[in-house]
Amino acid sequence: MKPEIKSYDCVDYDPIESHEFDDNFDVTFWMNFTIGLSNSVGGDNFLVRIATYNNIELTESIDHTILLDEYSFPQVLSEVDDLLSKCQGNNWEEISSKLSKYMHWEFQDYQP
Repeated sequence: MKPEIKSYDCVDYDPIESHEFDDNFDVTFWMNFTIGLSNSVGGDNFLVRIATYNNIELTESIDHTILLDEYSFPQVLSEVDDLLSKCQGNNWEEISSKLSKYMHWEFQDYQP
C-alpha cells in the first residue's frame, strides 16, 4: 500500500502553491501535509520543513526537513511523493511509522 497526499497547507504562505519568494535559493518554512491511503477519505497530519541549502546552518538539525537547491512548489510535491514511495507498507501503522522518520507525525509519541 502506498500513501498519498490528501491535502496540504502552509500557515505562513497561503496559498503556498502560488507564493513567490524574493530569493528561491534562500527559503525556509513549515508545511503541513494530510497523508492517507488511496482507499480512504481522510488522513493524518505530517509537518515538514521546506528549506534550501543556503538557509541551513551547519550546526542546525535537519530532522523533518526537505532540502532543496532552489525552491519550487512542483519540486516540493515531487520530493514528498518520493518519500511516500519509500514509505509503502502492509498497513497504516507500518506506513505512518516509516513516514514519521521524514516528517513530524501528529500522533508521534502518542500514548493511549
